[in-house]
Amino acid sequence: MKQLDLVIPGFLGPFSNEIPDYIQQQLQQAEFKIINKWLSRAEITSLAVSSYYETLVSLIYPQNKLSLCQLSAQHDGIDTSQGFYYRADPVHFKAESDHAILLGTDLISPELQETHDLIELFNTHFLDDKISLHATVANRWYLKCDKALDLEFKALDYSLGRDIKHFMPTGNDALWWRKIINEAQMLFFQYEINHSREAKGQLSINGLWLWDMAFTINKTGTNTCSCQQLVASDAFAIALAKQANLLVEPITEINAIKADSLVVLDPLYESICYGDVDAWFETLKQFCIESFPHIVNCLKTGKVDEINIYPCDGRVYKIKRTHLLKFWKTSKPLYKHIITQ
Repeated sequence: MKQLDLVIPGFLGPFSNEIPDYIQQQLQQAEFKIINKWLSRAEITSLAVSSYYETLVSLIYPQNKLSLCQLSAQHDGIDTSQGFYYRADPVHFKAESDHAILLGTDLISPELQETHDLIELFNTHFLDDKISLHATVANRWYLKCDKALDLEFKALDYSLGRDIKHFMPTGNDALWWRKIINEAQMLFFQYEINHSREAKGQLSINGLWLWDMAFTINKTGTNTCSCQQLVASDAFAIALAKQANLLVEPITEINAIKADSLVVLDPLYESICYGDVDAWFETLKQFCIESFPHIVNCLKTGKVDEINIYPCDGRVYKIKRTHLLKFWKTSKPLYKHIITQ
């Protein structure tokens, strides 16, 4: 059986609140008629995991023993054989009246030269603390320490748009890290690169988000896909695929995707992380107009026999041509499928 597996993080939420009435009404527009039909007639099963990264591990390489930092460092060509490494991505702490909001790397879009200059500044300043930053790409930085840190982390993705004081690392080394990050903020604030960025209307790079994730996937009953290749631009997914010895192809044209592929489509993910329902709606609408017709055509023409959609919320929507013939099944409005927390 030829199948196509689609990992679409944020496709159906979650959102922290109920979907506003005006969004519910717009989700009943003609552009969403086919996706409504698909979701309403699909066979819905469950996955043992309910987050983006865990879904990727479960589907691509459940035997994985490496942390997120180790995998992405491997992908970026960072040598982690000596010392202890953690992701320390460049971010912007947006000051509010009595707190600060975390804005992520995608909104900052640092240039590689800016990355090199700020890392050199940091490493010179913290030389005596035996910590250093390392990066080969502009948007993923790594902190090297001479000892393992006793900290529990909140992933960058799940902390975006939120008050940082509720999501900072906790543990015995938490006060030490707060001291480091406070010094780094003052250091970056004074540096000419940030003055230049602000003059151009760009967000300053005024913070670092320290984080990592470990994975323990229960292989019993794991819904590992039988794909022969990964089609994605996500560095974590690509690193996993290389561990699993899968062929990796970049996302080019959605209509060129082959059967027996696992495709990662993540344009909706950022709006979900920030809880921006309006941005989510516009991106979903664009997906339904531009990309989804090609996916429909794969099933209609027999290019694939089955399509599995993974919204990364613990559900799997399995669609076969025979499912679509169940005309007696009432189409449930799309917003009824959306998870709120």
